[in-house]
Amino acid sequence: MSRTLRLLASLLLAGAASLAGAAPLAIATIVQGDVAVLRDADRLALAEGVRLQADDIVELGAQGRLVSIEFDDGAMLYLGPGSRVLLAPRLAGERAKARAYLLAGWAKLVAPAGGEAALASALVDLGGRDARAVLGLVGADRAEVFAEHGELQLRTPGGPLALKQGDFANVGARGRPETAPRPTPDFFQALPRPFMDSLPPRAKLFATASPTPKPLGSLGYADAQAWLDAEPALRRAELARWRALARDPAFRDRLIADLKLHPEWEPVLFPPAPASSIRKP
Repeated sequence: MSRTLRLLASLLLAGAASLAGAAPLAIATIVQGDVAVLRDADRLALAEGVRLQADDIVELGAQGRLVSIEFDDGAMLYLGPGSRVLLAPRLAGERAKARAYLLAGWAKLVAPAGGEAALASALVDLGGRDARAVLGLVGADRAEVFAEHGELQLRTPGGPLALKQGDFANVGARGRPETAPRPTPDFFQALPRPFMDSLPPRAKLFATASPTPKPLGSLGYADAQAWLDAEPALRRAELARWRALARDPAFRDRLIADLKLHPEWEPVLFPPAPASSIRKP
């Protein structure tokens, strides 16, 4: 099968997956400040009680302070200022288990009682059973992980790593992570204050409510750029998500201008002619 046919096949499968994933996945139960959800080609204002779906992107704006997302099985995800996450990323292998992909900011993941939960990012993936974990992306090439409760399994550029309750890890783009039996003072200084509290579940408060998020406008290239230029595995997995936007001439022009940052778009933007249309000499 040619590269183009393989790409088209993956896009069709991804499209089918997105239709299947349109059912609610979680509920936003706390929304403080300026928070948006990017869904399909729209930017929407996130509010408490809004049902979230696979492929939704949640972003805290300049005035965003806290978001709590509660999944159907009881898992919880808290987001701090400046955070950007993609829910249920279409990653391969073990990474497919991730509840979300953290592109920027801070996240606290709480596994459901007796169950597992995982979180992915460019520098480190983490997961555990009956665990509570904090992940902070504190620089372009540095992440910090705190095993607040339970044991965590990490996948890092330097190899797998296990953390026991209370352990702290400083993960860089190269080499083994640095670990310590407790977080640093700088970590606690940067940690979003609500992450220090045990926030109770609130999903039942919205059992009979299903508010519709307010439209804020259409998505442009600037909204998608950081995701289009993310790590290769995520770019390839989520290519179908942005394909409809590429029909917009301005969006397409920017894709072409930055093609070296996302080369997987080349066969989409410039598909080769069908073999049957090529004349033999």
